[in-house]
Amino acid sequence: MDFELGEEDLLLRDTVRQLCDQRVRPHAGELDEARALPQSRLGELGEMGLLAMERPEDEGGAGLSAVAASALMVELAAADASLALLVGVHNWQGLAHVAAALGEPARAAELPALTSGERLVAWALPEAGYATVAGGKAECEALTVVARREGAEWVLDGEIRYVPGAAVAERLVVFGRAEAGPTAWLVDREAEGVHVSDPVRTLGLRAAGTAHVQLQGARIHDGRRLDEPGSAWNRGRACLHRTHLGMAAIACGVARGALEVATAYAKEREQFGQPIAGFQAIQWKLADMSLALDAAGLLVTRAAWLHDVGRPYGLAAARARVLATTTAVRSTSEALQIHGGYGYTREFPVERALRDARTCEAIHGGSAVARQLLARSLGDRG
Repeated sequence: MDFELGEEDLLLRDTVRQLCDQRVRPHAGELDEARALPQSRLGELGEMGLLAMERPEDEGGAGLSAVAASALMVELAAADASLALLVGVHNWQGLAHVAAALGEPARAAELPALTSGERLVAWALPEAGYATVAGGKAECEALTVVARREGAEWVLDGEIRYVPGAAVAERLVVFGRAEAGPTAWLVDREAEGVHVSDPVRTLGLRAAGTAHVQLQGARIHDGRRLDEPGSAWNRGRACLHRTHLGMAAIACGVARGALEVATAYAKEREQFGQPIAGFQAIQWKLADMSLALDAAGLLVTRAAWLHDVGRPYGLAAARARVLATTTAVRSTSEALQIHGGYGYTREFPVERALRDARTCEAIHGGSAVARQLLARSLGDRG
């Protein structure tokens, strides 16, 4: 992905890589085991502008291109995919939705803390809602929160389960069904009637703060409503495309991390008097992992470039997500095989990488929704 990066982008990427090598990667396993949220790491990334990567500098963001932001996500995910997911949820779902949709004066009050990373924002949409958003339909059946208008307030009731980042986010973009149709609000997690569970136990990405969000008579002022009532899918679709691109970059990072540790292990592990990296079977596994990673990375860069030049990129992002997540699962599986029996233990990072890869394939609508978009595009061509 380096060929599309400018000199300043490369410098920032190298800085992030150094941070990951020194401060992120050494603790990723511990945080995964403890299902602990990397609060101190998030603070450091916020100071570097990585919690508002693509927002303009006059809003407090880093003003990066999507190509540069994707490259940074690969670096983060290669070291700790849970941390990368938290950064992605904030950047391309919560912050993107709020910055584009929240009206004044609420926007002026919220945006500085969100772009600096002082506060994080998560996207509370049921998993079933991702397919509905992707389909561009106005149905509300997938929404599990019901909203009714009472004067200048909305009263929200319901539960949204398995929301990545909810356990650490101070703000939530909550989707619900109103009389006019699907609507979204910016909700303070400390508001009366809002309850966020402790982090739930997940297969992978265990330090990403996935939690359940429950609303019981939560009263939200109309000034916190995002977009017009009934039009939440429009903004949600734009965020979904960016999410596919972000998840593709995270999956590439997981695959790259697996390739790196597998290569290092193959050079160190000896059998029959020589490193196993000298055996053709191992060499071909590593070669195939490298080839697949390059192919997935090129699709990510292409989709990001289309985004940067203002061209439609949703299908390109969907293609990138499908190939990248498939590559991550296959590469981490091969890395585990190269490690042999050691790969199945928690003493080596490959078993965590495999769990993270499978979770990348499933969350935020998963690769299934991306494939649905691609299949529909083929039908549209007649």
